Amino acid sequence: MTRLTKPVGQAVKSDPPDAKYVQFLLNDWRHAKGITPPLAVDGIVGPLTNAAIREFQKAETGIVDGQVDINGPTIKHLEYLHLARIDSEVYTLEHYGILSMTPPPMGPVTLPLQAVRYLNALRKSQG
Repeated sequence: MTRLTKPVGQAVKSDPPDAKYVQFLLNDWRHAKGITPPLAVDGIVGPLTNAAIREFQKAETGIVDGQVDINGPTIKHLEYLHLARIDSEVYTLEHYGILSMTPPPMGPVTLPLQAVRYLNALRKSQG
């Protein structure tokens, strides 16, 4: 399942909420690597966002095309690293939900389903 509605990056017309989501995830990765300054999470894919996409791809996926494709390796890896960082900082994603004041999910929840719900909510919060 993808949270992007359109690809984000160079040579494509990106949807601003999708671009914000990618910028947020890129900032999370950049912060973990000590890379500054953070990108503006403004939904505008300019030279800084394009450079950050290529930088991430070079460092993490080995496939450098400057685009974050729907269901492609870049978005999957960005989301995975974001979840892994959260997991390393808190006990569980359930705990994160409590800390972030999000309502607890109804019904039985497995970690993968919880992760999907979190990423869907994160993407929705970008517009």
